[in-house]
Amino acid sequence: MKNALLLITATMLSGVGCIMAADAMTPIYFDTAVYADKEHLDRGRLDVFVQTVYDDLQFIKKDSIFEAAFEISAIIFKGDDQIDGKTWKETVSVNSYEQTNSRSDVRLSRNYFELEPGNYKISITFEDLSTRTTSSIEEKIKVDNWSTSELSLAGVTYARRVEIENGVIRSIQPDVTSPTKGLQSPSSAYFEIYSKLPGASAEITYRIEGENSEYKLEKKLLVPLMDERTGVAIDLPVDSLTHDSFRLQIDVKADGKSARLEDKFYIRLPGLPRSTKDLHTAIQQLQLIASNVEWKKLKKTSKEKQREEFLQFWAKRDPSPGTDYNEAMESYYTLVNVANGTFGVMGREGWKTDRGMVFIILGPPDEIIRNDYPSGSKPYQIWQYYAINRQFEFYDRSGFGDYEFTYPVSIYEIQRYAKY
Repeated sequence: MKNALLLITATMLSGVGCIMAADAMTPIYFDTAVYADKEHLDRGRLDVFVQTVYDDLQFIKKDSIFEAAFEISAIIFKGDDQIDGKTWKETVSVNSYEQTNSRSDVRLSRNYFELEPGNYKISITFEDLSTRTTSSIEEKIKVDNWSTSELSLAGVTYARRVEIENGVIRSIQPDVTSPTKGLQSPSSAYFEIYSKLPGASAEITYRIEGENSEYKLEKKLLVPLMDERTGVAIDLPVDSLTHDSFRLQIDVKADGKSARLEDKFYIRLPGLPRSTKDLHTAIQQLQLIASNVEWKKLKKTSKEKQREEFLQFWAKRDPSPGTDYNEAMESYYTLVNVANGTFGVMGREGWKTDRGMVFIILGPPDEIIRNDYPSGSKPYQIWQYYAINRQFEFYDRSGFGDYEFTYPVSIYEIQRYAKY
């Protein structure tokens, strides 16, 4: 399971005269992987990997170095009961100011829990000890009893480097993949085979398929099974993959038995927004802020040159040219992501709705006046933007939360106040 925290969250509060807030958080990326305990197949080991980018941390100069400190808390729940938890602090030290702004340098933190078979929830909280900003995220975890099957699988851990000797893992350098963070090259997918078929050979077939592209790959390999546990690492063709989400399916057959493992990983090309699914979607979402000339040019661009045109579009809006991070682009697509999660309705993505359009172009309103149960009329909302002295009124036309402009509003009228 792959997760990441967004830079901005939008909260729609109930009642009349409520405020929509945008809360800045330190984005963290984390993966989890569940394997059998090192000694027993009837118990599980939950591996937790938390990765932070140097540029997302607050560094403080101390003498000739720069330091950042953070605290990670991982709590395990079974139902409503907390059954385990760990909290630890870490410090990152660098020698130059340039490194504090690096988006290629990362810190990987790891920990593990031993768990009985069952269903659990893990809650992870990250706190930057300099700014005292916190981020939290939860994920459901399932631990199997692998001792009851003649052939079963567990994993996957993505890694930049894996060393395996005679089916036994010697060392691993994990990587983290999420909807907003892609894998780096080289990369492998490590998993484990548990079997009661010592001496047999396992036929492994793995398939990779793009969710938004037409990419498909299928490969086979033969691996001898060790006693009970066999570690396997398959190479991922990261360099040949495009900006997309990919499904990984692993099928293993041995002595008439079969088992399957499924997972997902992400590739994020440099210069493209971390939160977008694919380049085509990212370009479509530019119509909210692109001028007529820019939009016509983007629509006519061939697939081979789309990325180049996209990067040029945002290069003109980059507040810090010369760096590998475009704050304007990331801010824009974070708002798109929030709009999709907040305003999507009746199968329509949030960025395509009237409220989503205003939210993305102008940001969160300063105040929302709303009435969900008006007498004799439909539910409505009035969004106030004090800095530009404008308000926008929406009403729930269908009664299912599909808010539309009460009076016609042109997108060009809203674009006059856009910050992009």
